[in-house]
Amino acid sequence: MNIGIVPVSAKPYHVGHHALVTRASDENDKVFLFVSTSDRKRKGEVPILGADMEKVWQEEIEKILPGNVTVTYGGSPVQRVYSVLEDAEQEIIDSGTIDDIYTVYSDPVDTQNNYSLANREKYFPTAYKNGNVVFAAEANPASFTRGEGTPDVSGTAVRKTLQACDFDAFSDTLPPGVDKEKIFNLLCPAMKEGSLVRQYIKYMIKG
Repeated sequence: MNIGIVPVSAKPYHVGHHALVTRASDENDKVFLFVSTSDRKRKGEVPILGADMEKVWQEEIEKILPGNVTVTYGGSPVQRVYSVLEDAEQEIIDSGTIDDIYTVYSDPVDTQNNYSLANREKYFPTAYKNGNVVFAAEANPASFTRGEGTPDVSGTAVRKTLQACDFDAFSDTLPPGVDKEKIFNLLCPAMKEGSLVRQYIKYMIKG
């Protein structure tokens, strides 16, 4: 069986992430999509809360994912990849061989940073040596480079559109099929504050 693995922080999820997921879906029998639900707070940047993104995932993103994709929330996405590959390594040790091929999907820079040769040799040496573990960005770097093989969208740029509360610019970064206004209202700070004010007014009126 061919198994794709896509680890994403996705704060927020955009067309670049979706391109990885759909490609993994097209090339594999099943796909594990590992998603971070931690808060992203950086000085000078709009905060993206894990709880808000989990709501976006469950109400909007899951409905546009291909049917062979299974989402797992929480924890470190990269560590979850290692866990799957270590299990594959253990299966080889126990049985002598496995038929499954695991392909990890991330861009060339993340692949190099997160899956060093030293770690491959430490955590899943046999699976890697035997070709049971493949890194898609190494097999075809251009296809996974932003602006070449995938959409020219970065998380930093998307967060800037939220900081400016620029709906038009933000909506251009989202994959088709989701309620873009709903996601914008959940993540844009000014829209969130307005929503809280409206809820408070309703509460006071009902009094």
